[in-house]
Amino acid sequence: MKRWKFVLSAWLVAVLVMFPLALSGCAEEGAKYPQPTKAFYVNDFANVLSPETEQIILNKGATLAEKTKAQIVVLTVESLNGDTIEEYGLNLGREWGIGDEEDNTGVLLLLAVEERETRIEVGYGLEGRLPDSKAGRFLDSYAVPYFRNDDFDTGVRETYQALVNEVYLEFGLTEEVDPNYVPIDRLQQEQEIDPVATIIMFVVLLIFVAGFGGLSAFGRRRGWPIFLMMGNHHHRGGGGFSGGFRGGGGSFGGGGASRGF
Repeated sequence: MKRWKFVLSAWLVAVLVMFPLALSGCAEEGAKYPQPTKAFYVNDFANVLSPETEQIILNKGATLAEKTKAQIVVLTVESLNGDTIEEYGLNLGREWGIGDEEDNTGVLLLLAVEERETRIEVGYGLEGRLPDSKAGRFLDSYAVPYFRNDDFDTGVRETYQALVNEVYLEFGLTEEVDPNYVPIDRLQQEQEIDPVATIIMFVVLLIFVAGFGGLSAFGRRRGWPIFLMMGNHHHRGGGGFSGGFRGGGGSFGGGGASRGF
């Protein structure tokens, strides 16, 4: 009998010792993703952003949320801790509740330095404005060219500013959009224009205009010269927040795009 009491006592001591350790291990496993900073909109855990860029992101993010309830959050990490960047972005975006709870208007710009990968995670409510292909073009145009040269500060800042402008356009707040901003669709079209083809088209146009003018002068053909009609079109030129912010309860469904660099 004494032997059984001894065995039970030993088991009880072992349980009392191991149980707190097991709880500690579970807590560490549950803490796989970092908690957001008080600034919320900028979370530079990889220490790659300048104070100036952090302040720009904080100001623009807070103002955007105030006017639209949409939230664009930046997160830089040293490592993804074994996750794919898609898993990391989706799970963390949901855990932080980025974006409005009803409209799910959240965007996460994620940079993983060790894996040399970046991702734009898009909430349900903004997938129409930022479908996967378009999110990829944002990374290709604004982020990757800088990230390849380890200029994470400029790449994050430029991408964030472009995303803010795009979300303002989604809400019809054109007065909030940077007058120098070129929407990503138009930017891609401009980049894809063949300069040789442009010159050929210009020469053909000049020949056509010259021929039209000759017909008008010698044949007395009436009508408005094409260059006069073209001339009727006119072209117009185009304080800081501090911490204490948090997610609005938004969710994500896996929309977005990733790039390696």
